Amino acid sequence: MKTALCLFMLAGVPVMSRAQPVVKPDGKNAYHLAHRGATGSCVTTLAEGPAFPEPAEGIARVLQLKNGNTLFVYFSEKQGLNVQLYNTARQVQDSTLAGYKATSLDAAFESGGDATLLVSDRSTRRPVLMRLRLSGQTGRLLRQDTVAHLDKINLRKRKITTSSDFLVIKDPYSENYAVWMYYNSDDPQNGGYEVVHYAADHHEISRARFSGSREDRRFRYWDMAVIGDKMLCILGMEQNALFETGSSEMKLATLDSGHIFFRFRELPFPKGMPIQGGFVKHNPYSHQLILLQAGMNEDKKTATWLSTVRLDSMIMSAAAEIVPERVNLKSLEIFGPKAAYEGVPQNVIVKKDGGYTIIFEELNNHMRLMNGTPVVVSTILANVAVMDFDAAGKPLRSWMIPKKQMNPGVIMKAFYQKNRENAIEKLNWADQYKFFTYIPGSQRDYIFMNDLEENNHRIEKGKLAILRDARDAQGFYYALEGKEIIPSRDAVFDTKAKQPSPVALFAIADYDPETGTLVTLKRTAENRKAVQLVWLDLN
Repeated sequence: MKTALCLFMLAGVPVMSRAQPVVKPDGKNAYHLAHRGATGSCVTTLAEGPAFPEPAEGIARVLQLKNGNTLFVYFSEKQGLNVQLYNTARQVQDSTLAGYKATSLDAAFESGGDATLLVSDRSTRRPVLMRLRLSGQTGRLLRQDTVAHLDKINLRKRKITTSSDFLVIKDPYSENYAVWMYYNSDDPQNGGYEVVHYAADHHEISRARFSGSREDRRFRYWDMAVIGDKMLCILGMEQNALFETGSSEMKLATLDSGHIFFRFRELPFPKGMPIQGGFVKHNPYSHQLILLQAGMNEDKKTATWLSTVRLDSMIMSAAAEIVPERVNLKSLEIFGPKAAYEGVPQNVIVKKDGGYTIIFEELNNHMRLMNGTPVVVSTILANVAVMDFDAAGKPLRSWMIPKKQMNPGVIMKAFYQKNRENAIEKLNWADQYKFFTYIPGSQRDYIFMNDLEENNHRIEKGKLAILRDARDAQGFYYALEGKEIIPSRDAVFDTKAKQPSPVALFAIADYDPETGTLVTLKRTAENRKAVQLVWLDLN
């Protein structure tokens, strides 16, 4: 199956881009979200797997292996772990791994041509992290071993902060990875955290424990980068261990290969600013770390600060505030003089030329007081901003993706997109259809998301319809190219007569840059409660 979704010039007449302004009778500009035409870029469907019932909850992961096979991993506390292998012809293999009931799937990645899954059981007083190695050829279990067996930490006694007993971070440029975990000890010298650096063949490179740079400090973890088999870089914030007050003192902790002690370095971010989050990303093409901090200004608006660190000398650049100014102007133009763009940082995508892309998203959290306690009612996931930078940090291009989607009962924060790259969290599948995905393609970059078709025209009035139920939406993609700030969009899947175009779970997707293939899950048009794997060609 190969369904093409491209529109080209018809009879020599160019098709107008959606983002091209149209003069209305009142003299104002309107912006049609029209189909793509002049560039001829397209997304094609290569194959679809067999349909299966859509889970209501749990964790899913898709891996495209180097041998051409595809691994679909699904985990739920009720059913445990289920793994299904698809061969190079995208056909389901007979072998299926099932069982291993636990409480969480912590990581899934390829190593040495096979798949590595890390699962944990945190239901007892001694949480255990297990490593499962699966054959990339058959999907069968090759080996199981225990990575860590910890005593549950006493949070009242140990003043440390992180979100999980275990956290697994993989290097996207190699098969090395690290495990961050609590370390329970009555001896303050041993610290509150233990971090283990593993090589591609799973042997231990280094191991260290710490709580902060000094005995009177405790460290709040934000993010970690694994630099091959050379070092670990952890971004965090230190707080005074004797007081409950916060601190804006950001620190970079580094652990060299084979060492047992971290080195702590102060960072040039503004001090005295309440911090919403931060992350670190390795840029192997410029031999730098990219550090981002999201803080809150005096006017209660999020401010994004960026700094870089040279890995050969550990020299840091001065922190620079990143503002998507062109997107802000476009937002004011389309949505009105009170609609300044207020997106928070979500991720950084590193390019092969050493440049990088920063992605923002507007998050409007709605609260309600119930018996005097603030309760989250919903989060509106709104307009996305994309900023391209060259290797020297010079801004190049900007785009805005208009959207407005409601997730009830949840609160979203800065960097949630980045955090999902490594940590695997439990999903409410009905809401996962409302998250966008950024894909750095070989010829152009894309944003995939589900949206209401009526917003093709509602953007003209500067008022988007809110997506509340994914059953009313369909999958769209935006190719980030051209000079227009609002790029044109097109449907991902072919639309058949009297059948709605399906939505896809773009939040659960895997892209292979070597083949230009994106694999994700989509709801079938015939049965809206069934899903199937679908392989898309982005070349």
